[in-house]
Amino acid sequence: MRKVFVASILTALLLVITACGNNTSADGGQVFEYGAQKNTDPKIMGQIVKLLVEDQTDHEVNITEDIPASPQIMSAIDKEDFDIATLYSGEVYNNHFDEDQVEYTTDPAKTLEQAQNLFGEKYDMKWYDSIGFSNQYSIAIKQAFAEENGITTMSDLGEVAGQVTLATDNSWIERENDGYEGYQKAYGYEFADARGMDVALMYKAIENGDVEAVTAYTVDPQILEYDLKLLEDDQNFFPPYDASLVARNAVIDEYPEVAEVLDSIVGLISTEEMTEMIRLVDMEEQSTEKVAKGFLQEKGMLE
Repeated sequence: MRKVFVASILTALLLVITACGNNTSADGGQVFEYGAQKNTDPKIMGQIVKLLVEDQTDHEVNITEDIPASPQIMSAIDKEDFDIATLYSGEVYNNHFDEDQVEYTTDPAKTLEQAQNLFGEKYDMKWYDSIGFSNQYSIAIKQAFAEENGITTMSDLGEVAGQVTLATDNSWIERENDGYEGYQKAYGYEFADARGMDVALMYKAIENGDVEAVTAYTVDPQILEYDLKLLEDDQNFFPPYDASLVARNAVIDEYPEVAEVLDSIVGLISTEEMTEMIRLVDMEEQSTEKVAKGFLQEKGMLE
């Protein structure tokens, strides 16, 4: 039933794309389709791609937002309904391939290489090198708590874990490879309590002092908002989710000027920079276009 529901949403979105119809830009170039998931970072990346392509070429980029999840993005690329998107290297571990095809590792370079090879071949697309930012699980604590107890790494946290309550999204407690059970094996300790809750409530809980630690995504703006410290994953437990642009090979082969723009985005944005952009959008309610444009102007890539 869930699959039917998701398929219906995707079909409706693709009908909207088709209804837009005109594939010729105002300057006589092409109109390329960028697909973005629900999270803010792929939406900001869509605006960055759109601004640079339209500034440096005769082409235009149309952005479709709020696609339910990455598999729908990949499916749309496979059907040539999307041309460009932002995806994450750790997706390679989410049952897209047979076990004998994928080697589970937390090494960022090896994970990216597998994503580039496996997804690239399966969907006939180029998976670029990392944009620079990562959106993966981590453990965060208050800066004051970290300083008081001399904590900089997840191993350090083990010294006081018996007095620490951890708040997390509900799925992490049950996840097999990179969930709580695996974390206990990797680090050799458990928390006094681990509570599953909504992400927004999780951050409120640490702000109010109800818990001492949370599982955070590395680009969450609440890390800045609540003065939290991301702990170093010194046992390399969490799999990497490095963000990369992807594009259909047919597009970048036929339009090298577009490939040149996409090349210029590799390594452009650090995790801290993306976190700040998400904060401006989600907490100060600025538009993704305004935030992306301001970032590119600061980098000297746009007037």
